[in-house]
Amino acid sequence: MKCIPTEARDSTLRRCLPGVALLIGLSLLTPTLAAQTTRGADEAGLYLYLAHPGLANFDALYSAGLTEPYIDGAAIIVQWAQLEPRPEVYDWSILDKWALKTVLLHKQLSVGVSSGLFAPEWIYGAGYRVPKNSFDFNRSGNGISCVVLTQPSFWNPVYLGEYRKMIAAMSEHLRALKGPDIPPGAVYQALRVVKLSGINITTEELKVDTTPPDTGPCHQSDATAIWAEAGFTPAKTVSAFMTLAADTSRAFPEKLLSLSVIHRNAFPPIDDNGHVYSTIPIPDVLTARILASAIPIYRSRLLVQWNALWQGGPPTEVLAAGKQGARIGWQMNGFRGDWTGSGCIYPGFKIRDCETVADFQSILDNGIDLGGRYIEVQGPSVGNKLWEPAFQAAHDRLLSKPIS
Repeated sequence: MKCIPTEARDSTLRRCLPGVALLIGLSLLTPTLAAQTTRGADEAGLYLYLAHPGLANFDALYSAGLTEPYIDGAAIIVQWAQLEPRPEVYDWSILDKWALKTVLLHKQLSVGVSSGLFAPEWIYGAGYRVPKNSFDFNRSGNGISCVVLTQPSFWNPVYLGEYRKMIAAMSEHLRALKGPDIPPGAVYQALRVVKLSGINITTEELKVDTTPPDTGPCHQSDATAIWAEAGFTPAKTVSAFMTLAADTSRAFPEKLLSLSVIHRNAFPPIDDNGHVYSTIPIPDVLTARILASAIPIYRSRLLVQWNALWQGGPPTEVLAAGKQGARIGWQMNGFRGDWTGSGCIYPGFKIRDCETVADFQSILDNGIDLGGRYIEVQGPSVGNKLWEPAFQAAHDRLLSKPIS
């Protein structure tokens, strides 16, 4: 299985595609568990990023990573189609497995649901009829393979209603979840961050397909034309996002809400009249519009995140969000395209393994220096003992920062 490197190369598939694939009884928490999993509303720490945790070949990697003393929590991303294979019939097994394992280790949680390609197929069928948009896509790597990306018309009221029911059910489940030596309420108490998703492709990031047409072997689709035909507009997108955010906030009222943004090409260049414009601004103008709508409402509950942290400069919109009252978060880059962890970028935009521990640590230090208290890290990097001193130093710095 091969991966696409990063947003730095304008890719929509930064990570591997798998095979197309009430707070209850807090008084019951044991004193030890409560003491070790509660730090108020503080999200600070290094969180192991569990992408596609349902794939068995990642079990050993994730299990070992979670035991590292410098890892403060797990960021669990589950696929909606796996979570809800049939309408209002839920399979919590993957989420439960990793949530319970994390809490048993007295660590914190971040959770998110990826839709887009991983939206359940039943939402397109009889009784729901959410429009389905399909895009032929050139997937690069060692050679080119052809994939079909699918995304629902996320502004559709039925889609939004079904997402609302799912996210509310997840909240209810996590509040009541218990396990051996884990009483009801402990998992929800350990939960620090909930991802604002629902408008995305293969990750939890805020993005739709924007690929241009080409004459290559896959005959890549004109994504902008497809979205224009589907009725996409920025106004519909902002409205849909704010609905998704309000529903998630209502389901998880005590938790931080994380929004992972893409710096460019996050949305097609279509205006509110449905017209396509030729100049694509950087940073993405619709992402900025969404942030301008969300920040005044959620302020310090909103954690604006960029998932390609490196040792260089980040997107200006993330830092601007911090100045406007939002929190800042990061995910270490996935620049190592074969999913072997994070890397450095050297002069000439050469992406490769960091040459020294100091180089690797400079990525983590960069995120902390720029105001981040929450950093997601890649499993293979955590499994690399060479980088252990860098992770430990970052962990110590993050936990020593005052609670904001």
